Amino acid sequence: MGKFEINILGCGAAVPTVRHMTTAQLVNIHDKIFLVDCGEGTQTQIWKSGIKVTNMNHIFISHAHGDHFFGLVPLLSSMRLMLERTSAVHVYIPDGLKESIECMLNTWCNISFPVIIHTHDGKSRIVLYDDDELTVETIPLRHTVPCSGFLFREKPKRPVLLPEKCLSYGISVRDFKRIKNGEDFVLSDGTVVPNSELTVPSPFVPRSYAFCSDTAYSPEIVAQIGGVDLLYHEATFTADEETLAAKTLHSTTIQAAEIAKAAHVGKLIIGHYSVRYDGEHQHENEARQVFPNSVACQEGMTFQVEKLSEEEKGANAIINSEGFVRHEKEKTEESMAMDVNNGLHIDWKQKEVIGSNDDVKEVVIP
Repeated sequence: MGKFEINILGCGAAVPTVRHMTTAQLVNIHDKIFLVDCGEGTQTQIWKSGIKVTNMNHIFISHAHGDHFFGLVPLLSSMRLMLERTSAVHVYIPDGLKESIECMLNTWCNISFPVIIHTHDGKSRIVLYDDDELTVETIPLRHTVPCSGFLFREKPKRPVLLPEKCLSYGISVRDFKRIKNGEDFVLSDGTVVPNSELTVPSPFVPRSYAFCSDTAYSPEIVAQIGGVDLLYHEATFTADEETLAAKTLHSTTIQAAEIAKAAHVGKLIIGHYSVRYDGEHQHENEARQVFPNSVACQEGMTFQVEKLSEEEKGANAIINSEGFVRHEKEKTEESMAMDVNNGLHIDWKQKEVIGSNDDVKEVVIP
């Protein structure tokens, strides 16, 4: 079975900090690389990951908030400088971003390869990408601006040909391709040999991954993402901030887990953490109360998209999180000190952001 994995480049909300970068993921399907969202600093995360992105030909942007697309133009510029790229890149962005992105590319960047921009409205379910192996379609989400999630699905493999059976009917090798494509075969006397006699179903079972961020609690998406093997759902807030989540059209840990449970998914990844939190252990614990097979992701994590049996889905075996806890402890200790990030000081204890520039009076932490 070919590769299908998700690499977390950024899982924080609003602004990059020493704890988290803003949203970005690399989706690798059969060595085809897709970038989902491109927050500030995404290119740095890509280079740090060591993942080769020469096959990254498609970039999907969920919505027009800066923490999901501020890294796009710099990345495209660096792809020329770092990779000497000449082949086209397809970028899928919300309708309202097209003019701005084109203006920046044309004004500030000397791009040596075609950048083909496609748009989506954040309200409709449409197929953005389709090839012989997979499709990518939008998931309409509910946020303060039009926003789309993305559903990656492998396609079923063609039936496996039974050569000896075909030859026993006198079928020529030159007709094998038609039979592989699902056609019945008509003998010279007019007898129809059904395709099911000449092939067996492929043992390959298609896998699927759904990316849902940013969004308020939206049970409407359950029908579309039902049964996916891996779901990434934003969990900006812990359960005690349900009112704030509703006000800002984000989700809590419990709400993300309820979506996963209702959709009967294989595994849940949560992310897009508000900078008000010192760590994500509470996020993970709360999600697991509702959906045990939940993981609070961190930068650098890689998730394999695997097909679970119904028994495994029912059991929702809890993943060993010792590595997560160690990583969590290290990051918490690191971020308890004042974070100095390009003149932006974040006091994690007081949940305040203090700008070094006197003009900055107050910043609301999402």
